[in-house]
Amino acid sequence: MMPIDPAGRPEYPSFAPGDTVDRLGGRDVPDPYRALEDADAPATREWSAGQRRLFDRLRDGWPTVEAFRAAMTRLTAFEHLTPPRPAGGLAFFTVRGPSDEHPALAVADPSGSRRILFDPHRHDPTGRTVLGGWTPDPTGTLVAVQTAEGGAEAYTLHVLEVATGRTVDGPITGCPYGDVAWSGGPEAFYHVRGGPGGGADGTGGARLYLHRIGEHPTADTEVPGAAAPTDGPDHGHDADADTGDDDGPPAELDVLLGADGRLLVTATADGLSSGNRIRIADLALGTPEKPDWRPLTSLDGGWSSPWPTADGLLHVLTDLDADRGRILVLDPAAPERPRTLVPEHEHEVLESFAVLDDPALPVPLLLVLRSAGGRGRITRHDLRTGAPLGAVPLPGTGVVTDLTFRQGGHEAWFGYSDPTTPETVHHYDARRGTTAVWQAPGTPDVPDIPAVLVSELRCASADGTEVTVLLTRPADRPTGPLPTVLQGYGAFGEPQVADYYAAALAWAAQGGQFAVARVRGGGEHGEGWHRAGMREHKQNGVDDFLAAARALHDRGLCPPDGLGAFGQSAGGLLVGAAATQCPGLFAAVAATAAPLDMARYELSGYGPYWTDEFGTREDPEELGWLLGYSPYHRVTAGTAYPAVLLTAFEDDVRVDPLHARKMCAALQRATSSDRPVLLRQEAGVGHGARARTGRLAYFADVLAFQAEYLGLSVRAGGN
Repeated sequence: MMPIDPAGRPEYPSFAPGDTVDRLGGRDVPDPYRALEDADAPATREWSAGQRRLFDRLRDGWPTVEAFRAAMTRLTAFEHLTPPRPAGGLAFFTVRGPSDEHPALAVADPSGSRRILFDPHRHDPTGRTVLGGWTPDPTGTLVAVQTAEGGAEAYTLHVLEVATGRTVDGPITGCPYGDVAWSGGPEAFYHVRGGPGGGADGTGGARLYLHRIGEHPTADTEVPGAAAPTDGPDHGHDADADTGDDDGPPAELDVLLGADGRLLVTATADGLSSGNRIRIADLALGTPEKPDWRPLTSLDGGWSSPWPTADGLLHVLTDLDADRGRILVLDPAAPERPRTLVPEHEHEVLESFAVLDDPALPVPLLLVLRSAGGRGRITRHDLRTGAPLGAVPLPGTGVVTDLTFRQGGHEAWFGYSDPTTPETVHHYDARRGTTAVWQAPGTPDVPDIPAVLVSELRCASADGTEVTVLLTRPADRPTGPLPTVLQGYGAFGEPQVADYYAAALAWAAQGGQFAVARVRGGGEHGEGWHRAGMREHKQNGVDDFLAAARALHDRGLCPPDGLGAFGQSAGGLLVGAAATQCPGLFAAVAATAAPLDMARYELSGYGPYWTDEFGTREDPEELGWLLGYSPYHRVTAGTAYPAVLLTAFEDDVRVDPLHARKMCAALQRATSSDRPVLLRQEAGVGHGARARTGRLAYFADVLAFQAEYLGLSVRAGGN
């Protein structure tokens, strides 16, 4: 072990444990640091201030902080664009310049000339304002823009005039992140308030409203029946009798409207890991304020993403009876008989699709984006029959994201990246059958990418399941042990992909190896892989991560005392569980904004929306699942824990910082190691988007922490 200073074990701020014990599910559940849940209590404030002083003192002694900050700055210093959304002959997209703090919303005309419509930094020079969702109306006259300040995730909606950039409507407050559904033109739109992030406190249920341009938001009409009921099967379609509010409004509500402004579609989800339920309304048969809703019960039981096409049909990507996804087509007049247009693939996960129905094309096209092992592929299909027609040319075998298209057109756009290629936007022309880089004026500066080797490691988990680990290491060290950071996530069906990751490149540039484990609970292999790592199966994901750690040790890829773990959000829960179950595998562990007290996670933040993913303490059996891996409850006195860095964002409305405070106190009291347990606290920051400078400083601290306790020094010539 490497002592942190000549004195050995640090002197931690004092906080005496209490004797709080909850009686849950017929068992006693101790919670000795319950008092730290109150951030404003004098004792908590004094303790937190002491933790800040301790962290600052030790960080000042880490020699690689500035090297990592400089490397991260260089590796992210390029212009980043998102694939455009065409509307009214214009292209709308976001752009972040090489030194910009936040992305800005831009628009380009057919000649390629572009201008900025909304710049968060000009709006708020303090850097606290971030851009949320944005949606142009179909004519390209107006654009609805969301903004939020600090760590808030309740967005404020404004409407901008595209020709001038001036604000012409709003503000509408209490909106969750997401798009609006324009009513076929610039006169009105449907939008959601409440749900995760929406409402004054971030916990209000989602409801649909109709807003007419020029009217005050208080005059907005709440649209009845938009959300499917929460108390069982949805069989009725009378908007008067069934408002969808039987047990309160849903957690999440999405809305879209067909290009012709006629077919209104909503998707209701009661939890962020539950399936959703689709409702449709033909606005020609009702009124905009009171649509005649019809439930698509044939889609119940899966997660579905619908798209109304110009022929009056509804195309739906769904995982219903297809873990890796399939595309259905149904007639809204007879929705009980959907037809499979593109079946589930044996190995690839269906991510999204695009409709190219330009009348000049020989055959209307359906572009289908699939992924396997985190690598993307786009295939062409006959929109009417689903018959395969070949592949879209891609720039490589990397990650493909954000497939967009022009309604009634022949063009599509997508993002592409791989471990050594920053994301670029590519344009597909169906008339020519070609793919090329799409770039509005202003060629991005490509950063100097360090020479690295990217490979995959495969190992067996505890139950024999094969787990894949992506490795990035210096090209001049193709073999042998290197200080290694192992990252994972494993929740909510989110995959870990082989994209451009500046933190991995910065670590490799200094002579280390960065590893990413694709564990169960993620979406790497479809919904089945997700379900295999959620709820009662959550331990599978932890076992997968531990198997990856053991494989790195056993195959001589890291030194005996040179493996670190790193996870953010649910990934922080993963590494916290792994470190408390097998602390001897790791020399350093960094967990950021993580739920760590799983007996009380659902009582704060977004926890109420996550019970479908993790389980609830209200059910004795599910409480048993939670306590089985809850990091806070597995801390054991006298254990030699690795160095630990817990990061908490003080304005985080998703994961309350109380988790990091309680875990820090428990570990500091329990550990017998001379390696420190540290709490990094950052004010004015939330769980989501943030300014570039702060993000780079955060990653520099995390990497420098890992370097300090894994034995990685600044490499001569490392860039």
